[in-house]
Order: sequence, then C-alpha cells, then structure tokens
Amino acid sequence: MRIFAAKLRPMKKIVFVLVFLSLAFGCFADHSVSVCGEVDYPVPESQTLNEAKATAITRARVKALADQFGTVVSQTNTNATHNVDGKTSSAFNSYTENDVRGIWIEDTQEPKVESYYEKGIMVLHVEVCGKAREIKTSQVELDVKTLNYGFCNGEENPFRKGYETTQYNDSDFFGVRFQSPVDGYLALLLRDDNTGDVYVQMPYAESDGSARVIKGNQKYVFLNNEDQEFPWPASTILTTERKIEYNTLIVIFSKNPFQIPNSHLGDWFFEFDQSKYQKWLQSLRKHDETVQTKEILLTIKKIKN
Repeated sequence: MRIFAAKLRPMKKIVFVLVFLSLAFGCFADHSVSVCGEVDYPVPESQTLNEAKATAITRARVKALADQFGTVVSQTNTNATHNVDGKTSSAFNSYTENDVRGIWIEDTQEPKVESYYEKGIMVLHVEVCGKAREIKTSQVELDVKTLNYGFCNGEENPFRKGYETTQYNDSDFFGVRFQSPVDGYLALLLRDDNTGDVYVQMPYAESDGSARVIKGNQKYVFLNNEDQEFPWPASTILTTERKIEYNTLIVIFSKNPFQIPNSHLGDWFFEFDQSKYQKWLQSLRKHDETVQTKEILLTIKKIKN
C-alpha cells in the first residue's frame, strides 16, 4: 500500500522512544480484570509467519474478551484467489469489529506461540493473558462511510462527487464521511494488512498531532479537498502494486482530547508498526474510558493498463 497526497513528510529511520501523553483530566479508577484466551490459527499462504503471528495474537485477545464479558464479535472474512505465472495464491483477510463490550488494556505475560501441521497446513496455537476492562457505558453510534471519487488521472482535485464503497481500484481518490451524535475528538489511521504497519491519515502532517475537534450532529468529509483543513493541494490516493490487497481504516474517537504520541525528538509519529500502535492504543484506553475504535476493511485492486 502506498498513500499519496501532494506532499508527504519523509519518514526518518531512527529508533524512536514513545513518550505517551499524560492526560490533563487524570487517570480513571482501575476496574481491570485478568483474562486469558487461546486460539488455533491456520496460516494462509499469502501471509508471512510474522504477519500470521500478529493476526493470531489479536484473535486470541478478542476471544479472551468475548469469553470474559460475553461479547459478540462480528467478523467478515474475505478470500481472493488469483493465478500468477502459473502459481495459484490466496489472499486472506479477517476483519473484526470493535463493538465488543470489553477492551484489552495490556499483556501481563508474553504471548505464547507454538506451531504444528495439520493436513499439510501450518497452524499456530496462541495463548495470551492480560488485563482487560468491561465497557459499562454505551458506545457512541458513529456514522462512518468510506468514499471513492474515482480514478486519479493526474488532476489534483477530482471535482466530482464521491460514492460510498469499500472497493477501490489502483490510484482511486479516497475520502471519509463522518458524523457523531456528540462532541468529541477524532483520529483516522490506515493499516496495511500485508505488513501490519499503521499510517496516520488525520491529524494532518501540518498540525501538532492533536486529534481533530468534532461537533455533534455535524457532517464532515476528511482526507481530501472537501475538508477546509486539508493541507495539501491534491486529494488522498490509494494505490497497490499487487493484484489485490486489503487495508483497514481505523477510526479512533473519544469524548476527551488526545494526541498521537511524540518521539524523543519532539516530532509526532506518522507511522507505527503493529506493536507500537497496539501499545499506544492500550495506553490511551487505560487512561480514557471513552475511547472507542471502529475498523472498516478496504479492498484495493490492480487494474490492467
């Protein structure tokens, strides 16, 4: 996955130290409980071993939450098979809604990962233990739609109406329509499900890294020129070099202010690997019970010239 605007700030290959924000409104009382979960995850051919481990660990955490709090997890699986140079490969992606009634705060021990083979397929057996908290307050009903403005033909702004979809072709213009019934604060991130890396889309690069202020019952469109605060002349474009790939839009909303974490150099992070992202989100949830997330799976296809 590559995401383009007119100007992207170059990433520095420096070992960063996350400095988490101490929220001004103070810490909430600790109502966490200890939970454990385990899953068996057949590894798809399209995933590397590290990618499969990350997926399996996430599923084990979700199962632990479901078992403890009686949560219902809605899950959508996509499976696309294609032939390249006479070899058939399969791209598999599993998307889990974060509408569970519990949240994972932190690991209390290193996840245990063991592998075995069943009918010629590698299977990962994963066990996790950690602290979790029940969501006792109702979640805000966020209205989030992903928009496709069509193929970028070299123009900076498509000047056309976007339509609601999760399906994209290589080099399509991308946008997000958003509305909340209450005031709050919003960040938008995009995860490349081939690598697990997470990229901050909003707050925008020219800001101080603070989550966007949202007014209740007001309609917004982000990540393109319909947003007056969008800092670049060109709208966001989704591209792929694969025949098909999957990205996940991550929506983070809170009733309280929050920030993308800073490095020790004072710059805020535009890019996380999966581990750093999870640690940041867990820290944010630990200090703010109103934080909620929503994930939307996007499919990007390579089109023939």
